[in-house]
Amino acid sequence: MLSTFYSWSIEHIKNVFEAKSERDCLKALDDTFSQRLEFTFNGSPLPRVGLQKIVLAMLQNSGFCLNVDWLNAVEVPRDGSNRNGMLGGYYVIRNVKKPLPGTAKLALFERHKSVNVEIESESSDPSVDSRRIVKLAIVATDVPVPPASQFSI
Repeated sequence: MLSTFYSWSIEHIKNVFEAKSERDCLKALDDTFSQRLEFTFNGSPLPRVGLQKIVLAMLQNSGFCLNVDWLNAVEVPRDGSNRNGMLGGYYVIRNVKKPLPGTAKLALFERHKSVNVEIESESSDPSVDSRRIVKLAIVATDVPVPPASQFSI
């Protein structure tokens, strides 16, 4: 039997957002998300390349120093082997740097994300973990990190 969807998601999402290079990030994206991904971000449908652009911009602005902290998840397998199913989760991405409105100065934020995903195996071979996210709905907001908190990171 394969690992739980929650364990799989923790590993794969960390690999995406905690990548230390663009190449590592692109590999992690390919290992995590299907090429036929259906994706919405805050209710707006985007192509798979839109996800890639969002993630790479976050990583590049942070100097490839993001950190993911999963807070909870609910998973529902469709079979006894965890090859196909659903996961709803909530995690925080820390060390997000982006410009303050009206300036070029980067400020520190946390991205709070709620995700609903459908995960499917892309191979019929039961000995291979070919699971990928095929549907992804993200609701996310960026929360400024207070200046006093920035020094304790």
